Amino acid sequence: MLNEADRKFLDESFLSKFEISDAHKQLVMEKSLIKTFKKDEIIYTKDGCKGFIVVKSGNIRAYIASSNFKEITVFSLKDNESCVLCSSCVKKNFEIEINLQVYEDTEVVLIPIDSYKILRDIYPEIMSFTLNLISTRFASVITVMEQALFLPLVERIKNFLEQNSTDSSIKITHEQLANHIGSAREAVSRVLKEMEKEGQIEQKRGVITLRHAV
Repeated sequence: MLNEADRKFLDESFLSKFEISDAHKQLVMEKSLIKTFKKDEIIYTKDGCKGFIVVKSGNIRAYIASSNFKEITVFSLKDNESCVLCSSCVKKNFEIEINLQVYEDTEVVLIPIDSYKILRDIYPEIMSFTLNLISTRFASVITVMEQALFLPLVERIKNFLEQNSTDSSIKITHEQLANHIGSAREAVSRVLKEMEKEGQIEQKRGVITLRHAV
């Protein structure tokens, strides 16, 4: 059961965007719940459908893993972003298994899959929204895989740092960076060392700072 603040958040971040009857809004409000995840917790989509989530606060990365345990981040979820956490939806549209890792303590509003299916099946605009959301995730996967296949490692590292830094800095380990871009830690460390020698970045206490446009 959601409290008043959580109901307001769900309404403003999702429900109010569509023409939904008061009865169905009330149904969703009654069935939805708050879920909290601790840093480094893993959410496995293969465990079954969980429903539709909207992130209240936190940071979640979606990744795929190869048979040799190499990982690559395909998209991330931050404040006010949403996702359908349903293994059957993922497998049908992606034909790959996507898992989620909680990068910092995270709180989400979860609409259980049964309640979300009611909205999706009754309201065409929510069905369209769902398909667009899944298509966006799929496009992100394709983009990431293309970069992994065709871009040199140094370019992939530069792109990641530029896209994920705040005020030109990002707190991240070499292992985490390697997992994000689907490379080996040793290779990432070697490239970062070269970038540091060239004055492109500065590394200090687990923080990478961009020195200028790279």
